[in-house]
Amino acid sequence: MNKPLYLSLLAASVCCTLQVNAAGTLVSEMSQMSVSTAGAGGAVVAENASVAYSNPAGMSYIDQPALSVNLAAMALDINYYDHTDANQSAEDAGGYQPYGSLYYVHPVSEKVRFGMSLSAQGGSALDYGTEYAGNMELNDLRLSVLQLNPSFSYQIDSRWSVGGGLQIDYATYEQNLLVDHAHLETDSWTLGYNLGVMWQVDKDNRFGLTYRSQMDHDLTGEVNTDPFSIHIAGPLYKDIPAMSGQAGVNVLNPRQVELSGLHQLNQPLSLVWSLGFEQWSENKATHVEVNGSNVSQIPRSFEDVWSAAVGARYQLTPKLRVEGGLGYASSPLSDPRLQSPDLPVDSQQRYSLGMSYQWSEQINLNGYYSFVDYGNPEISTSSMSGHFDNSNQFFGLLINMTF
Repeated sequence: MNKPLYLSLLAASVCCTLQVNAAGTLVSEMSQMSVSTAGAGGAVVAENASVAYSNPAGMSYIDQPALSVNLAAMALDINYYDHTDANQSAEDAGGYQPYGSLYYVHPVSEKVRFGMSLSAQGGSALDYGTEYAGNMELNDLRLSVLQLNPSFSYQIDSRWSVGGGLQIDYATYEQNLLVDHAHLETDSWTLGYNLGVMWQVDKDNRFGLTYRSQMDHDLTGEVNTDPFSIHIAGPLYKDIPAMSGQAGVNVLNPRQVELSGLHQLNQPLSLVWSLGFEQWSENKATHVEVNGSNVSQIPRSFEDVWSAAVGARYQLTPKLRVEGGLGYASSPLSDPRLQSPDLPVDSQQRYSLGMSYQWSEQINLNGYYSFVDYGNPEISTSSMSGHFDNSNQFFGLLINMTF
């Protein structure tokens, strides 16, 4: 097999990396602790240290040093069904993945607060094996994105507070492809920022607005292959030599805006809601480089994502509150020709519930569960013609402490 053709195949396969970031990097359930209400109220609820991430302006409502520890897991369910040959389907490609996050808020003065959060922004682990239709593009992968987010808030007066922070992302990505004979391992650091504002209209109504900047990841690392034989467009290519070199892929995480409201309807019942926007349309193309000499540019047709969520919280007893919510997010991609097995994207529906229990004066426990329907996206590429059935489940316990 000639080297240019082989590098072209390898570069095209590496392009799948974008899709896992488009669908998997921004998993809000991993970092923003409004899971029990399906994301509703994410930018306005300010009851514990996790507000340091969700809206730094809300730290003004934290009067004592506070620490929140999130212990959680997700169960990702990815199933591919091939329309031409059932034997080339792949079920149970997802899996179980534990994760966690830390949040801290410290009052510096009467009006100033300092916060710090360390959270998983997203990630996934998939294993399709080597027998399904897309075995040349992807066999298995592992993605992890962590963010350190120091932040400050300032209380302007009794009604208004503002905040901002620095986002420091570290991403790692591993992928096996070409029937398990090629291995890609990359990582990336990138910086961004986030801003927030809160407005306390009266004792029963509050609004919050947050903005998170666009972040550009340039994933770079090593690509290695083993000798193997494959069929490509008819002829059999044999004795492909082992190769190694550098690979690079650009990935964009879009800017995000969220508006939320909190309304205490009566003494036991409150309503929360959120409207969100993610600017995926800025993702014009993916650039892939292998060994510094082979560059591919893959055009993209991503669309902006709009989301909405509504939730309710009911105080059953002085110590126990139950809550739940429903959420929806539109799909960033509707063209089956641009889908990828890394994590094909569709619209999302969220169904969530949880509880908050005041264990003691200094300790509060938040337990939550959320089922997210990732839809049934169609895929129609040169190697795959079929559809997916995807979903995710999140289980977690947020331990909130004050000192």
